[in-house]
Amino acid sequence: MKRRVQSLVLFTFLTLCPFAIPLCAQTIEPTAKTVAPPKYDISREVTLTATVSSVVSQATSEKKMLAGSHLILETASGKIDVSLGDFPLTVEGAPSVSAGQRVQVTGVLKTVRDQRVLMARLALINGRTYKVRNAHGFLLMPAANKETAEAKGGRL
Repeated sequence: MKRRVQSLVLFTFLTLCPFAIPLCAQTIEPTAKTVAPPKYDISREVTLTATVSSVVSQATSEKKMLAGSHLILETASGKIDVSLGDFPLTVEGAPSVSAGQRVQVTGVLKTVRDQRVLMARLALINGRTYKVRNAHGFLLMPAANKETAEAKGGRL
């Protein structure tokens, strides 16, 4: 009888032990998470007026650039890669940009893959302002794609 009681106590102890571990774990106070800085801070925007060195209509992985269209601007401090995102430079109605042309671009400078990149929000090309991103840094849908979406019965 004594052996049976000892076995029952041991069995009960071993069955309840796994439940004690989560109870202790839940009593630990959660640590506060640090808030990551926003990716596009409009208070850090800069406006560059420079000469276009080259135009990249579609970046490739070999060029180590962000996806989308790019303008390479020649400034007094060197060349700056301007990311236009999905902004089309080769479709009908797109602004014609060529090497040697003066443009004005407003955006935030970032370091991406060890290169300085200006994430463009506004681009002044041939006297016309093009909106590339909104004030939060999100890419805007190009006008050519908007028309296609509305023609299919959808609106974004």
